[in-house]
Amino acid sequence: MFEGIQSVLVRLREPGRTPGAKKHRPGGVVRKRFHRSKVAILWAAHQVHHSSEHYNLTTALRQSLTQQLASWIFYMPMALAVPPSIFAVHIQLNLLYQYWIHTELISDLGPLEWIFNTPKHHRVHHGRNLYCIDKNYGGILIVWDRLFGTFAPEEEKVVYGLVYPIKTFEILYVQLHYYSYLWNVSKTYRTISHKLSTFIKGPSWKPGKSRLGDSKDNPKVTGKEVPYNPSWPLLLQGYVVVHFLLVLRSYHELFENKEMLSQLSVLGMTSYILLTLTALGFLMDQRPKAAVLEMLRCVLMVAMQRSGYLAPLLPSLAVPTEAFVSLSLLYWVLQSVSQLLSLRRKTN
Repeated sequence: MFEGIQSVLVRLREPGRTPGAKKHRPGGVVRKRFHRSKVAILWAAHQVHHSSEHYNLTTALRQSLTQQLASWIFYMPMALAVPPSIFAVHIQLNLLYQYWIHTELISDLGPLEWIFNTPKHHRVHHGRNLYCIDKNYGGILIVWDRLFGTFAPEEEKVVYGLVYPIKTFEILYVQLHYYSYLWNVSKTYRTISHKLSTFIKGPSWKPGKSRLGDSKDNPKVTGKEVPYNPSWPLLLQGYVVVHFLLVLRSYHELFENKEMLSQLSVLGMTSYILLTLTALGFLMDQRPKAAVLEMLRCVLMVAMQRSGYLAPLLPSLAVPTEAFVSLSLLYWVLQSVSQLLSLRRKTN
């Protein structure tokens, strides 16, 4: 679509005119505009990135499945002036720069703090302290926040995460829970106006409040909050790490070969990856149904290995990998049977 708009406008350009370097600058404003869009249904996508209660490079990788369904709207006006090639380079550099500012290892960068978005500034953006809410939206440049009045310096200890922490590692819940929350809230209102306002006004909006609501209604942050981190055995941690590496390998294989696979195969592999990440999340949360879900996943994993759909981490590890998965299946079968017997004893 971006290129389509450009193809229409290219005839209107003056002969011999070359796009100047200044044309990439609107990208920073556009990204800030999307980032600052205080609309609950849009926040439902972006909240995934803010859900981490830790702040490190992995936080930058915590991205939404649905954000691109809306973010493109904010970038479309750039097609009126910015060639697709420049736009593509700008977006990639923007993302690359922002990856490295997700860290607590860098404290202050001196004079650069006045111009660029730095780790110090972006930590504030990820905070749920009252002074951090709706601040420091800039991607590369912090100048935009200084100009538009949305800048806040890092003051007291920043407590990361959502105002209402989700307290789970279940990937689909992290991705989609806020949509469900908005839907359930909208059902509590009687008027169509209030129902629609739930989705199109600010996340803190309530009837009788302004469009954005009042951030002072948010829970108090004391600085003593402890990130969600349930205690689980060391062996289970190792188990989750190994299976995560295996599913990472599956993702790599899917990404490399997706053009040669049928749509059904791609859908099946994608579903398997989501199932694996969900099951591992259940294990990390130590949910009662985790054993049964992991048993079913291991059955599927063994079947997919035998049929050649899943590759080992290394060709030389094919036999050990299959043995490990088979032992995993046996263990979770025994765990599921044990839970079933325990449940029957309680009911009798």
